[in-house]
Formats: sequence, structure tokens, C-alpha cells
Amino acid sequence: MIRNISIADRETLEQNLKRLKLRHIRDKLDEINELALQEEPSYLDFLAHLAQEEVDGREATSRQRRLKAARFPACRTLDSFDFTFQTSVSQQTIRDLATLEFIKARENLILLGPPGVGKSHLAIALGTEAVNAGYSTLFITMDDLANRMYACLADGSLPRYVRSLLRNDLLILDEVGYLTLGKTASDHLFQLVSKAYEGVSLVVTSNLDFSEWGTLFASPSTAAAVLDRLLHHAHVITLRGDSYRVRNRLVPPVLTRAKEG
Repeated sequence: MIRNISIADRETLEQNLKRLKLRHIRDKLDEINELALQEEPSYLDFLAHLAQEEVDGREATSRQRRLKAARFPACRTLDSFDFTFQTSVSQQTIRDLATLEFIKARENLILLGPPGVGKSHLAIALGTEAVNAGYSTLFITMDDLANRMYACLADGSLPRYVRSLLRNDLLILDEVGYLTLGKTASDHLFQLVSKAYEGVSLVVTSNLDFSEWGTLFASPSTAAAVLDRLLHHAHVITLRGDSYRVRNRLVPPVLTRAKEG
């Protein structure tokens, strides 16, 4: 039978939980004890409950760490994506990708389309799903990646930085195409994509069609080599339509005239 314990026994229990690094049980000790007094479970059931509390707490803490490490610029989810406005992409296709089988298979995902159509939203949302499933994830824009690579070249830490990128299960490279890359950045991006090939899943968003990637890199041959590795095992989704950012301003002319009248 579960009973209340003395203050001395309580202090000893808390010390032992601390020594065993069972922080989540210790933090919820009052709640757990109250539940036990009310339900009077068997010792085995009570032990199972304690173990589950610790597991759940550790998983929540681990998720928060992965979420922080992912460096998402904003909170975006699949549930908040407006498929009724962005009709060029199949909701079922995105839900299939959200099973994360493409990460297990070390495949890539390329999201193409003009600014504002939801590429980054989908990339972050799928990245968040990956974090929730236990995958280490990193989000970085092409501009930030290039700048970081140049800084690492200057202090000799580029090999270490690239290794840190490749330790992730999923690497999200956003806004490829807004910045024209010089030869040095082009070469090092090729090296990154080459080393990630069949080892790390990449999600890439770009405003450029593949036919235009030759203008992005220092040479068409580098662009071709990057695309060869990106597209070998890849899902490609092209989004079209108006920008989300101006959708509330897209009032039909007839309605506009009616309001003015």
C-alpha cells in the first residue's frame, strides 16, 4: 500500500534521484505521490509509471534541444499551411513526405517556385516533423552558409564546420538562387553536396528552375555536378501561384469597384 513518507525519507529519496540523474521523476514527485495515494497501484504498476515519467521527460528535453539546434527562423507546421490557397502542391504528397521515409532512405527534397509561395514554410514544417521524430536537423540560408564558409576559410576551421553540418540527419538549405556564388563558394558548396550524397538528406528551396542554376554557380559545369548529386535520389516539387504575403490584398477588381461605389 502506498503511503506518505517522512520528511527525512523524502530528502533521502530526492538525493538518490539526483544522484541517479532521474530529474524528471524528482521534479514531479508531489504529483506522482498524489496519484499513487489516490489510485493505490501495485508496486510494479507504480514502477512502470515512474519509468514512463522519466522517459517522457527526457524525450521532451531532447526534443527541445534538437529544436533549438535546428535554428528554424520561425515556427511553421503542416497544419498551418494553407493548401486551399496554395493549390499547386498536393496535400497528400506533403503528408507522404511527412512520414519521413525520404530521410530514412537518405533522399533529398527540392522545393522550387517564386518568392512567397510557401517553400520555406514547407521546409521548416517538414524539418519540425523530423525534429519531433528524433532526427538531428539544421536550417540555414544559402547566404548564411556562404558567409560562414568564407569566415571558416579565413581561420582554417572549414573542414571542422563541414563535418558538423554532415553530422545532421537532415540539412535544410534555404533560398538557393538569391545569391550568385563566386568560384570559392561554388566549389565548397559542391564539396558539401558531394559529401552529403547518400549520407545526409538535403531539403533545398530555390526560386530558380534547374535550367537557371548555371547562372548561380561560377561555372555551368559546377552547377551540373551539384544538380547531378542533388537529383539522383530526390523528390522535386514545383510550387506556383501568388505570394502568401500579399494574399489578403488580392481583392478581385469587381469587389474593389463595388467597395469604392
